[in-house]
Amino acid sequence: MVAFRHLSTHSQRAFTLIEMLVVLVLVGLMATLIVQGFGYSMGLYQRVIKTQHSAYSEVLAYNWLRSSLSAQIAARPKDRGLEGNAADLSTYTYQPLLAQQGIKARIRWQLMNDGGDAVLTYSEGNQSFRVYSWPESSAQFEYLNDTGKWINYWPPEKTDIPALPRALRLQVITGGEARNYVVAVKTRPRPIVTMDEMLYGR
Repeated sequence: MVAFRHLSTHSQRAFTLIEMLVVLVLVGLMATLIVQGFGYSMGLYQRVIKTQHSAYSEVLAYNWLRSSLSAQIAARPKDRGLEGNAADLSTYTYQPLLAQQGIKARIRWQLMNDGGDAVLTYSEGNQSFRVYSWPESSAQFEYLNDTGKWINYWPPEKTDIPALPRALRLQVITGGEARNYVVAVKTRPRPIVTMDEMLYGR
């Protein structure tokens, strides 16, 4: 009778140890899965944050470009209007990024190549800064003329009072994909010029 009780107790203890080992193995597997899942989640979170930051910066750059170029000022007699090519443009605007809004200011947008990256910069007065860059890309400015054709220089012909283009476009090419950032010119394409201004430039 005593031997039977001892054998039963021994069997129960051995079964409990097996259960503990199984539990430990399961806990180890769960811990491994949780750590791996946490690592994956953190990596995914960092990629999402980086993408969001890049998208926000790109939208901000486009908004700056749009606000400054949509409020351009048409050239008056003996005045400089929009002068631009595929990589550089300068013009007067009522919406500069640094000076007070509503005051006429000369601004300049430039595209540069920095190690294969397309870099957009802004200049106003003596201040200049880098606005945005597109990795492994090329970019150019284009101007929409009166016939609805995009050209890569402005003005299309030499005149005393050149008109503004109907729109401007920053075209960025990454691989085989082209992205267009179009800015419609909302101001008058030609100024109202009096006879005195035509004759005497005043």
